[in-house]
Amino acid sequence: MIRTTRLLCAVALATMVATPAGAATLERHPYLQRTTTTETTIAWTTWLPSTGEVHWGEAPDALVNVTPSDAGAANSHQVQITGLSPDTTYWYEVHGDGSPLAGGDDEHFFRTNPATGTRGKFRVWVVGDSGTGGLAQAAVRDAMLGYVGAAPPDLYLHVGDMAYGDGEYFEFSWNFYAMYADILRNTTVWPAMGNHEGHSSDSDTQTGPYYEGYVLPTAGEAGGVASGTEAYYSFDYANVHFIVLDSHDSPREPGGAMLTWLEADLAATAQEWVVAYWHHPPYTKGSHDSDVEGQLIDMRENALPILEAGGVDLVLTGHSHIYERSFLLHGAYDTPTTDAGVIDFGDGRPTGDGPYAKDGANPGEGTIHIVAGHGGTGVDGDGDHPVMAYAEVENGSVILDFHQNRLAITNVRYDGLVTDEAALVKGDGLLVVAPDGGETLPAGSTTGITWSTVGDVPTVDVQWSCDGGENWWMLAEGLANAGSWDWTVPAVDTSDALVRVTSADGALSDESDVPFEVAQEGTITAVPWGSTWAYDDTGVDNGYDWLDLAYDDSAWAAGPAQLGYGETDQATTLFDAEPNFPSAYFRQVFTVDPSVTGATLTALYDDGIAVWLNGNLVMSRDMLWGTDYDAWASGGNDDNQLAFEWLALGAFVPGDNILSVMVKQRDDDSGDLSFDLQLQVDVIGDALGPCELPPEGDDDDSAGDDDDSADDDDSADDDDDATDDDDATDDDDAA
Repeated sequence: MIRTTRLLCAVALATMVATPAGAATLERHPYLQRTTTTETTIAWTTWLPSTGEVHWGEAPDALVNVTPSDAGAANSHQVQITGLSPDTTYWYEVHGDGSPLAGGDDEHFFRTNPATGTRGKFRVWVVGDSGTGGLAQAAVRDAMLGYVGAAPPDLYLHVGDMAYGDGEYFEFSWNFYAMYADILRNTTVWPAMGNHEGHSSDSDTQTGPYYEGYVLPTAGEAGGVASGTEAYYSFDYANVHFIVLDSHDSPREPGGAMLTWLEADLAATAQEWVVAYWHHPPYTKGSHDSDVEGQLIDMRENALPILEAGGVDLVLTGHSHIYERSFLLHGAYDTPTTDAGVIDFGDGRPTGDGPYAKDGANPGEGTIHIVAGHGGTGVDGDGDHPVMAYAEVENGSVILDFHQNRLAITNVRYDGLVTDEAALVKGDGLLVVAPDGGETLPAGSTTGITWSTVGDVPTVDVQWSCDGGENWWMLAEGLANAGSWDWTVPAVDTSDALVRVTSADGALSDESDVPFEVAQEGTITAVPWGSTWAYDDTGVDNGYDWLDLAYDDSAWAAGPAQLGYGETDQATTLFDAEPNFPSAYFRQVFTVDPSVTGATLTALYDDGIAVWLNGNLVMSRDMLWGTDYDAWASGGNDDNQLAFEWLALGAFVPGDNILSVMVKQRDDDSGDLSFDLQLQVDVIGDALGPCELPPEGDDDDSAGDDDDSADDDDSADDDDDATDDDDATDDDDAA
């Protein structure tokens, strides 16, 4: 259907731009649809009718195959390319009226899905309620791109409301297709219908801009049971079964077509993971309330029992303009919702209480719910829901990283800050926390390889790869499992580095989600956001001795940041005295071995903050009344204020350094206190050598290897090594 608005735009463009007769001009740039292991569909639109075809091949300069569009001379083209190989990259170029329109370069490509059941690594981007076309939406997009770096998502899931205000054709064009054009050209989007799309599209007849823009499975083309409609469907990717429901415009009653299909689809899948998503959340206290709104109640009371009986692991929704992430839940169907359905009250963070865990053998072991309605529209609500472990009223989006039997969840705020992390592990498992990909580690620096453990894993092997996992170098063998190991980064020229932690018996393994870089000059995050701090919140005046490195803080408590009280985004809750104590103390020791060339300190605080480095005051905000314990902050009316400071190079010493932080309240009845801090240090490493393993028989003491680290027994390619393809790595080459 060509709408009046579109025709007017086309006429205006033809009038304003001198275009040669017969030349096609793109309106919506190419975007990928319904990619499977053996096919994909490339769609695009032009302002005026034109013929279309896709030239494609396995190299950007070898587009030897041509697939024509069946639409003839038309504005909209959806070209299906079949007969492809699984897990393979192809490049393409779209043509209109015989002339190239886009592609034929390194930027226009697609990758087919890995074989169903594959347990290799892959990444998913989750967005909801984004479609304003405004600055906040663009900031969320750019924050994601900055976070993933050279490891972009393999899939794009949208949980609805992608085209405000009414899902009209031109709103889709500008608020969705144009906004994400550089992503959609090589990342397949799998949408769920939102209520705003429902203003102009109809699920019963499958008509309107939403249905005309997308090519979705109806006959089980991408895996799962045929639904017979694009309103709800399922698809498989690697070892995950994705289920997409229509919570707006399809019947939600028990025994109806959608929920009957859902039961059949769940019964038919044998995938290791099950993820379901739709628009209206069953649990939320954001801009909508799941205890009073009909569509939200329907999905909780009618759909969730079926999904949980089918073993669903993760539910993704939007609609409520907030980010919320639940505890591990089962059976919380009552209205109003209480916390009676929470089966694990831990925070789910690998650096906190540890990942949520399931045996994976039976349904009913728990589900994580994420409300991702913060993708670009205005955010609202208090997030005070009894089943939510974390809530944040800020724009952002969610990254999911799957690998074998574990799932990592990351919320990336609009400004690039990671504000929530959680994980779910099925059965016993190891989960690498750092370096987990995207970092730049200077050669010669000391970094902590850290991991989280589920189950009884007494000893582990620690390895690294400088070639993206093709070969592995043993760093520490038979190491007592303490969850961390200090590593001196080798002077190797690579942007494809990974670390891997494997149980000594080879049964369990995890590695960095994506590669990291080794650099001769770079930035060490010496103290990352969310670090664990020693703290004293007891109301005792420690004088100034606590600033010294030698001060004994062993009697202090410890916990991960954010630390504080009175807010929902804190990982560690401090004592909320009545009346308030004026000050709280925090300490952390870190090590910098290479030459320091610069440093940046970023602190989050409420209400006032002072930071000392090795006893020297390097930052002070809202501290006009001084840094004595009993002085109050002189400002701090805003929550979670950020402060930045460039640090003098002379403030650092070789070896151990001590950061000492005092956070103050502005008065004795202030309602909250918050603290977190990041310290980034610029360093110079040694000259870099090539990425290669030491010769067979050579030991390399600097790598901590007492064995022949390059021999066949340590290679990831050897079927007899500690990472046998049948158990620990299964499909490393699919990463």
